[in-house]
Amino acid sequence: MSNVQVKHLPDDMHEQLRERAAEAGATISDYVLDLIRRDLRRPSRRQWIAQVMNTPKLDLPRSEVVKALDEGRHERDDELSNRAR
Repeated sequence: MSNVQVKHLPDDMHEQLRERAAEAGATISDYVLDLIRRDLRRPSRRQWIAQVMNTPKLDLPRSEVVKALDEGRHERDDELSNRAR
């Protein structure tokens, strides 16, 4: 198994890592390793752009898109109004 060393880590960042690791009930090493795992599960920016560029485009009439957006906004507004009561 390989090791990674982070040099020149500012003291305040180290303290934040220590606090977050403690909140998670983990060591700093385990906490950072989990951060790395989560990051590596996501596509890189370049991979994500390639996926987006290869996604087939939908040919929807503009009026249908505007109608769908308006319906969604009205639903959201109604929901917010109901919460405020």
